Amino acid sequence: LQDRATPAAWEDVRAELQQELGADPLEVFAEFNTTPIASASIGQAYAATLKDGSDVVVKVRRPGIVPEVETDLSILQSLAGHASRHWEAARDYDVKGFMDEFADTLRKEMDYVQEGHNADRFALNFQDDPDVVIPRIYWEHSTHKVLTMQRLYGMKVTDTQALEAAGLNRKELAVTAANAEMKMVFEDGFFHADPHPGNIFVQPNSQIGLIDFGMVGELDDKMRGQLSALFVAVIRKDPERMATALMRMTVSRSRPDRIKLRVDLAGLIR
Repeated sequence: LQDRATPAAWEDVRAELQQELGADPLEVFAEFNTTPIASASIGQAYAATLKDGSDVVVKVRRPGIVPEVETDLSILQSLAGHASRHWEAARDYDVKGFMDEFADTLRKEMDYVQEGHNADRFALNFQDDPDVVIPRIYWEHSTHKVLTMQRLYGMKVTDTQALEAAGLNRKELAVTAANAEMKMVFEDGFFHADPHPGNIFVQPNSQIGLIDFGMVGELDDKMRGQLSALFVAVIRKDPERMATALMRMTVSRSRPDRIKLRVDLAGLIR
């Protein structure tokens, strides 16, 4: 489901592209490879070349995916409401609220205009970081169903053989990725919420390239402060402070057993 899902038929995708871009994709682009380079659960991506020679990736939402997702969400939200009415644990952890937030996130992920704006925001946040690359969005060839972006060439972050063959230091790459994640969470309060291996590419010069910005998260100052306290407690291996930080962040309506929580945390960080 990350990048190897069964692709939709080209003719269906071609019709979608023509409707969205106002012309046949084979005419809009100087070159367009009709075999997808990746196919995920919501969309699939194609390699293409703009008429100015720029290499791009054209991401297309799967034809017919919206009604399928809405049907699934309706079922899940109904089940969550039923659980909240009849199961105390579901009420304590606000399962219905969790499901409503999940539905909102998924609907935003299917809107490629929203994803494009997210990418532009990440590009601005990382404009002074030479270790992280965010692809440029070509808005003249993008809509709610189609997103055209700069193509990033590189190795999948989990392809250890390719990384070693290229002479790249994996520990340094891990530090770069961790620093980028820390910046997103603790400095910007705006983070990539779907950093699976299919969305992280390592450039030949050791830069980390990020793609797929449909799912993001935002943290206010209060939550960032709470996460910072938790992070410091983990580094210091202090279960008492970890318990305090977690209890301040909890969404449970019932009060957790602090002593049991502290004992569990002590075992976790031992």
